[in-house]
Amino acid sequence: MTEPYQPQPPYQQPQPGDAYSSPQQPDGPPHQYQPGDGFGQQPPQQPVGFATAPAGKNRRTLIVAAAAAVGTLMMLTAAYAVYDGYIKEDSGVAACKAMRDGKTPSGGEDKGDDAKITEAEYREAREVFEDSRHEKIREHGTALMDIAWQVNQLPKGEEIGALAFMGPLGTHMSGLQTACADQGVIVNLSKD
Repeated sequence: MTEPYQPQPPYQQPQPGDAYSSPQQPDGPPHQYQPGDGFGQQPPQQPVGFATAPAGKNRRTLIVAAAAAVGTLMMLTAAYAVYDGYIKEDSGVAACKAMRDGKTPSGGEDKGDDAKITEAEYREAREVFEDSRHEKIREHGTALMDIAWQVNQLPKGEEIGALAFMGPLGTHMSGLQTACADQGVIVNLSKD
């Protein structure tokens, strides 16, 4: 078997008279191309689609611009958090004010005691309390809406079953009144 990697003789410069030498080649080192070296050739153009590395000044500008963009985004996020947490009225407190004024928790007109509520109205009223920042309003408001929905779904002639809800209903009504009063809104849920 022959050795696949045979040693090669070292490279030698062609000598005058060799088959591959050029008689017009001057003595001395070969001339290398330099941009604008007087031969009328233009320096090589950069291929289209390749980006150059930014110079030091351009890189600094890019870093400053990126830092400014991140800073602006952080300030906008903080401003929204302050608005949502302290400036915008809490949905639970708004529901307390609506009930104080004789409206539904979602702000609509109260249909009366015997009116049936739809599932969409129930979900809307419950969501108002769910979105509250105040724990007690959220707890008692959602529980009160759940009890009202369950009583509302009792079939005709089975209204006596509502008596089973009287204990939790009283607890959550008084709890919601207290939670609303803690936020400065006095609500009278017991119709006189």
